[in-house]
Amino acid sequence: MNDAPEGWSEYWEKEGAGGEVFVNAQGEAHPALAEFWQAAFTSLAAGSRIIDIASGAGSVFAHLPGDHGHRLSASDISRTALESLAQRIPEVTTLVCSADDIPLDDASFDLVVTQFGVEYAGVAAFDEAARLVAPGGRFVGLCHFRGGYIDSDNRAQLGEARIVRERGFIDAAIVLAKAAFSGDEAQLKRAQDEFAVVATPVGEGMRRHRKGIHTYLFQGFRRLYEHRRQYDLADITGWLDAMRGELDKTIDRLERMCAAALSADDVAQVQRLFEARGLEDVHCTPFETPENQLPVAWKVTAHKEASHE
Repeated sequence: MNDAPEGWSEYWEKEGAGGEVFVNAQGEAHPALAEFWQAAFTSLAAGSRIIDIASGAGSVFAHLPGDHGHRLSASDISRTALESLAQRIPEVTTLVCSADDIPLDDASFDLVVTQFGVEYAGVAAFDEAARLVAPGGRFVGLCHFRGGYIDSDNRAQLGEARIVRERGFIDAAIVLAKAAFSGDEAQLKRAQDEFAVVATPVGEGMRRHRKGIHTYLFQGFRRLYEHRRQYDLADITGWLDAMRGELDKTIDRLERMCAAALSADDVAQVQRLFEARGLEDVHCTPFETPENQLPVAWKVTAHKEASHE
């Protein structure tokens, strides 16, 4: 993932492999992703040069067989993500850089891959990816699909998170917590009434879309408030203040993910960029899974004709 390196480094430090897209909390890929990448790696000659651009913590290379014998490189704007990758796959050469400015020679790799990564640096970054493909080499990528399954989920979470912030849920929760510890019944009643006005749309958001920080925050505060006699006031307000920062970071991350999602016009531009770089058989098609009605990603593939010199 590329842009705002400090924010992404903090994200990877917290989430580790579980921060990858379309994986479970243990960092295990969806079976369709595993099948896709295993197929991409099967036809490689021994000792092939492979780079994963905007690699994150290395979910793509996790699908290589243990005895692959290839020369692996990975680039990402987050040093923390690359450190996590190197711990999992020590033989990888890592490079901290943005996907739209990779300081490597033209035609350096037999296979250039990316999974939910290059697009964060903008459509023009695909030109940089194409530049690295050697004669006889290939590009294989999965990219965020605007209006697809992942993008729709991101946009729903973003909408609910914005409601939490715009309604002032955290401020109202802090006022309520302080009133509950004050011993002033009139003050508590006012705070409860004010909180109910703020909390109602957040609760409605949980019914619209369960997944997201809005649910975590709502349920977390409810548990703390219901069991407040077990805590000091500072424990509750401290948690809420910390969640304010998490809310801002989550909104920022979701905004970036939504902005990165590619439209049909975007992938048409990717195709033109690839063809201008001499890549052939450029295909940009929806990547679908049986259980999801919407596409999960764009599947982007291309190759460069081998040199006949």
